[in-house]
Amino acid sequence: MKNIILFFLPFVCFAQTNSYDLLKKLPKLEFEKAVTDSITKLDSSDLWNFLYHLKDGDTNSLKPFNNSFVEKLKSAKYPMDMHFLLEILLEQNTEKTIVERILNQKQEIWDKGEWSEKMWNLIRAYNLQVYSSAYYSVNQNGEKNYNLNIFLQGKIRTEELGTNPILYLNYKIVSYPENQLLDTLNKLNIKDIQVTPKSKSVGLYGKRGIDGMIMVLTR
Repeated sequence: MKNIILFFLPFVCFAQTNSYDLLKKLPKLEFEKAVTDSITKLDSSDLWNFLYHLKDGDTNSLKPFNNSFVEKLKSAKYPMDMHFLLEILLEQNTEKTIVERILNQKQEIWDKGEWSEKMWNLIRAYNLQVYSSAYYSVNQNGEKNYNLNIFLQGKIRTEELGTNPILYLNYKIVSYPENQLLDTLNKLNIKDIQVTPKSKSVGLYGKRGIDGMIMVLTR
């Protein structure tokens, strides 16, 4: 019966506040097993809620699970998960080289969209050795500064983009004068740029996507 309770406990803890008190009253080994199982099985907002209530202002309460957080960061599939896991690991003074290695290996997951700036802000605040792209620099606040000319030339040279790709600006396709993409982008306060290459955009948008698509978020 005790094993059955432990199996279901992680999934009710984040739904019922008094369940956290019940969890903390478990014997040490059973408590650690339940929490470790939850870290392994939960994702995104479910995991965040579970850890938020479990910590309840006391970061030290999560220190015994540092290895589990490292493994979770290694397997994370979403930038949101990587952000709050990174926060926890940095708060717990985890060895920087461990965190740096994971961030560099998984940069394609977190360094895009809305979460990119938040991740870079933490990286800069803790002086982590994480590589930025040749296309942009990152300031102390985590804000990217793109060299748009080099960026576009590079994408055209590798045939990811043509000269007139679709412009997807702040989640909406917008038009711009033909052959004036660089001038159009230079007028924007750009937060992040992502590219859908020609090889994929044609399948998504037909002839309209023959030059690929550039997705831009602004501040």
